[in-house]
Amino acid sequence: MLHLVFHSRFNRRVQINHPNMWSFIELLQGEENRFHHMYVQFMAGLGTRSKQAKTVAIQRRMDKLGERYYDGEINAMEYLDGLSFVVAKRKKITF
Repeated sequence: MLHLVFHSRFNRRVQINHPNMWSFIELLQGEENRFHHMYVQFMAGLGTRSKQAKTVAIQRRMDKLGERYYDGEINAMEYLDGLSFVVAKRKKITF
């Protein structure tokens, strides 16, 4: 899994119109430093960030909607509507 993340990040960063050898070398050095820092932090016992309460609540709502859909309690349209309401940001209505 880590190699997929690396390749994805690497591909995004290399997409330059006219890359040259020096920019490529600098990119590799930056990636090496980044992964070295991540390795040091991991070896020091630093874990992943804990999820925020808001994120956990949204995930719980999405899981519940999925359960209801797969149990046949709601149809596909209700499922999609429910998901859109869960992830939609509240917008202020001004009059």
